[in-house]
Parts: sequence; C-alpha cells; structure tokens
Amino acid sequence: MYKLIVSDFDGTLIDREGRIPLSTVLLLDDLRRKNIKVAIATGRCLKSVLDYNKDFTICDYLITSNGAYIYDVVRKKVIFKKNIGIRAVKKIIKAFSSQATIYLTNHNTWNLISKKGAYSKEFDVVKILDQEKFLEENKTNIYKIELYFETLSLAKSCLKQIQKWNLSIHANLQKNEEKYLIEITNQEISKLKGVEKILSKSKWNLDDVIFFGDGYNDIELMKNAGLGVAVSNAIEEIKKAADDTTLDSNQKGVEKYLRSIFK
Repeated sequence: MYKLIVSDFDGTLIDREGRIPLSTVLLLDDLRRKNIKVAIATGRCLKSVLDYNKDFTICDYLITSNGAYIYDVVRKKVIFKKNIGIRAVKKIIKAFSSQATIYLTNHNTWNLISKKGAYSKEFDVVKILDQEKFLEENKTNIYKIELYFETLSLAKSCLKQIQKWNLSIHANLQKNEEKYLIEITNQEISKLKGVEKILSKSKWNLDDVIFFGDGYNDIELMKNAGLGVAVSNAIEEIKKAADDTTLDSNQKGVEKYLRSIFK
C-alpha cells in the first residue's frame, strides 16, 4: 500500500475557486491519522500554501517553488532550500525585462519586478519599487523566477536563449490561463527531487508514492512515482506519462481516486 500521497496544487487539488473541498480535507486528515503521509508539491511559494493550513492541517510536507523550498508542516521546520544564484537572477532580469512580466519568489511572496503584473488580480504579490535594494537584500533568498509572455513564440524564444547560457538553472515552459510562463529554478531542483528529499528521511522509496498532477513541471515525478495519476484537465503530455487518470479538480478527482485506493 502507498505510504506517501503527493499532489500538485493548482489545477489538481484545488478547484477553480481556489478552494479545497471540505470532504477532501476530511479525507486527508483521516489518511494522515492512519500514518499515511501527505505532501503538496507546487510552484507556489510557502506562505501561499501555508495559509490553507490555518484552520486545518492538510499535509505533512510542503514542496514549494517546484522543490526549491521544502517545509515540514508538523515540525514547523525548513528541511531543504536551494536558491538561484544572484548572477543568474540579474542576467535574466536584464535580458527579458522589456519582453516579460517578471516575478521573483522568495519563501513567502511573489515579488513583482515589472511595472505591471501578469493578471488583473494579484494575490500575495509585493511590488518592488527599489530593485537594486531588493536584490541586495535577497541575493541568497530567491528560489524561483517566473517570466510571463503574451505569446507562445516569445516564450519559446526566451527559453531557447536561456538554455544556451551556462547559468546553473533549470527552466520549463508552462501555460497559465492565457499567459505563457517560464519557471526558472536552480538546476538541481525539481518536484521529483523534492519528493526524494522527503523519502530520504524514511525507509520508503518512489514505489511507495502516489502522485497527482496536471502540468509540465509534474512530468518527471509522474513518470517515476509508484503510481502516477493525471486529473482529466491535465495537459496531454501528463496524461501520456501517467499510469491512470481521474476526474478534474472541480469534480474532486484527487479525493475520489484516493477513496477508491484506500477503501
């Protein structure tokens, strides 16, 4: 039987209103009481997901910024973090500030470097007025860069350019609503490696993991988990990599699949 449940967050565990259904919360609580661990693996920063734990603890671990910042929720302790080098951060900002909306993620917030945000409503976003001061104060505290483009061609051109540089970074292309997003982390970072960091603290291995996901940053973990399950709203590449599929995030797909496994 699986010992660690890992779920992506946006588009997988939470619905279109940004909520986790109460029945899902209660199920996760019941499974945790049976000594099954739960982790969330997300591109979000830590605070954004911890806010969901204010009234009810829904997981044991948070793998945030795509694996760059891992937090033990029960012990309230950071168990791993790996930032992007400040040289790479500055080079990326300089190269793409005229083409992209740029966010720098530290452990708590999205920090908007550009004049305008990517969306009309910005949550957990701090607008940086003094870029030089911010970079100096956070030179070892930037875990993810997000570059938003209006067109796919611009995003692909940016990704191609980044891949030519020797910056010790990992970059992947995502689509977020009608925007094209390039997520950048340290080259040692991925959701898969984040899960492996958690597993290293136990006698478990990837065969003991069931994973739910929907996006490009989930593919590696989907392929390597003991059981990889794609929600029906996932991209086609994820569905091809998955062992099985479930209903979409608005139909409580994760919850219903878990109920079928842990009867």
